[in-house]
Amino acid sequence: MAKFINLFKTHKTTFILILALIILGVGGVVAFGKITSKPQGLVEEVDLAFDPEGPYAELFPRRDGNALILILKRTGSYDSISYELAYTSTPDEIKVAGTKISEDEDGENVSGSIDRGVMGTIDTKEKKGEYEQEILFGTCSKNVCKYDKGVENGTLTLHIKKGDKAYRMSTQWHLQEPDIALGNLTSGDGHLVYKVDGDRQALSNIGFTIINDLTGVPKLPSGKQVLGKVYALNTIITKQLDSGSVSLELAENPPTDAELYQYNGSEWQELDAKIDGSKLSAKSSGSGIFTVLINQK
Repeated sequence: MAKFINLFKTHKTTFILILALIILGVGGVVAFGKITSKPQGLVEEVDLAFDPEGPYAELFPRRDGNALILILKRTGSYDSISYELAYTSTPDEIKVAGTKISEDEDGENVSGSIDRGVMGTIDTKEKKGEYEQEILFGTCSKNVCKYDKGVENGTLTLHIKKGDKAYRMSTQWHLQEPDIALGNLTSGDGHLVYKVDGDRQALSNIGFTIINDLTGVPKLPSGKQVLGKVYALNTIITKQLDSGSVSLELAENPPTDAELYQYNGSEWQELDAKIDGSKLSAKSSGSGIFTVLINQK
């Protein structure tokens, strides 16, 4: 010990310099680690516009039209899924001395439409390839529900996470009653139109329909790829849409190998379509997924 003390006294400056270098080195390593490490829980989302082999959501109307049934497919590899449903509704109407006055939920006089939104999560603990969730247009408390009125158009945004990667998917939807629309069903962007055959009574029996664009598709026929958007036209799960005529308009005139296809729940079927400029039209047997396919490049 005495030898060490004497050695320290003799080389005091050297020992201090070595100690200072050690402290600076350890501090530098810690600081570098803090700078280069990613903050926990903060992951930048990437917009997933369309992936033919990726996850996608189909929407179905509830029988009374006061809710949507969300069915997510191809989701087995994802760790967490949440959603945001945005839409507009019309205010409630009351009569004062024979005159209709619109009021919002706080009793204020309003006109036009009201922005609404619903947020929720999907329980992904079981790592299933398909999930189903009901989303209400309104709120319920003690078995008493107050539903929003006049809901027709909206968007569904999905937030999905896989490991350290996060994705955001958005789909536009349009809810309609065929008898009110006289069988002329349209997508939110107006590019898909389905004209239902049948009289007013037959249309009334269908109930509600909904069209939404998809971010993915069921497995495509061999050697084919999607051109443009993909649309799902669905009715109440227990109902079947009558046959009719369907037209799908593209952003530009399609190539000569373009064909209009329909997925009927089990397989893709090529429709006998006529092409007029950027629009493809054909007869259809009912609801399903519609898109234009071309030969794979």
